[in-house]
Amino acid sequence: MAADTETFADLRLTARLRSATAIMLAIVPVFLALDLRYQRASFPGLLFFYGLHVLIAGGALLATFTHGGRRRPDHVALVLIAGMATNINAYFHRTPANPALAADVLTLLMMSSAFFFSWSLSRHLLICAVTCTGFAVAGLTAAQVQPAFGYAFGILVLGGVVASIGSHVLGRYRQGLARRQAELAELSMRLMSLHEEERHRLSRDLQEDIGQSLAAVSAYLQAIEYDLPPALGELRARTADARRLAAKTVAQLRQLAQLLRPSVLDDYGLMPSLHSCLRDFQERHGVAASLSTEGVPDRLPSPIEVAVYRVVQEALTNVARHARARHVRVALATDRGELSLRVDDDGVGLPPEGRHPGTGLIGIRERVQALGGSVTIASRAGTSLVVRLPLRRDRAA
Repeated sequence: MAADTETFADLRLTARLRSATAIMLAIVPVFLALDLRYQRASFPGLLFFYGLHVLIAGGALLATFTHGGRRRPDHVALVLIAGMATNINAYFHRTPANPALAADVLTLLMMSSAFFFSWSLSRHLLICAVTCTGFAVAGLTAAQVQPAFGYAFGILVLGGVVASIGSHVLGRYRQGLARRQAELAELSMRLMSLHEEERHRLSRDLQEDIGQSLAAVSAYLQAIEYDLPPALGELRARTADARRLAAKTVAQLRQLAQLLRPSVLDDYGLMPSLHSCLRDFQERHGVAASLSTEGVPDRLPSPIEVAVYRVVQEALTNVARHARARHVRVALATDRGELSLRVDDDGVGLPPEGRHPGTGLIGIRERVQALGGSVTIASRAGTSLVVRLPLRRDRAA
């Protein structure tokens, strides 16, 4: 449960980190124009300060798209805030004309870090202490200490205290929310496991009990048909019709059992099951279907195999019902401990209102997110469904 909670927290932290860096980059033109208008700093100094600002924020933003940045977003956020505070204090040291303005900017930085990032109280107090100490060193070692420096420093310390308390309160709410999400995901996973077990039992009962009984009935009818004398031609014809109906029902039961839980999935794994599923889909609906794989092992963990098979099954059902497509492409690949599934069709795409038809896609999202994965759906020339599932769970630091 703890690992799941940390996983949810990290997923949200990455999104918040990207939002924070985007805001930091967006304010550069505004603050640069204000500094050029009201500050007495030289233009080269401003360019150096804002250039370093863009470099720090842009580097943090790019880091969130790397494997290491996605694994350790809290470290990226810590470097981002520490770098920003150091840059502001260095600028204030060189241009100490308005200490209150520098203190306001640093206070805003500390409060925004409390809002965006899930830091512990001790970590946020450390950031505030480093920021305030840097401001004090920058102001006291400047060429000329400004009279309002003491007042600005007091406001900065007060802002740090308020930001730390706010960080603690928000952190408790975030932890509670992450815990609830992890519990919901675990409950969803259990429900889907029970659902799969029930499907498996029904499939087995249909094939082994009802299917075998109907096959025996068909055999008895065939024996009766052969034993009837030619004089009873009408009765013999009716017996033959009953035998054919029983045989047809057996075939339908086998097909239904395969839809509920294909035995090939348990016996041979995911790839043969998908090949069989796509072949049956193509024969039943007349839509060309292809499967490509890259680096996928013969067997995957059972929950992953079941999830991928059900996602493909539901995606094909949506294609048959809504897409009016002529071709469906299914692609599977593994990279760096992650399995990616892509289902593309050349149909009419999703409704223009953005409402997805039926509840199938909701079920896909629930199934994938319960395994710690993600779902992306795009609709341009047809529909593209992309699913990413972790093959291993890394604990967050």
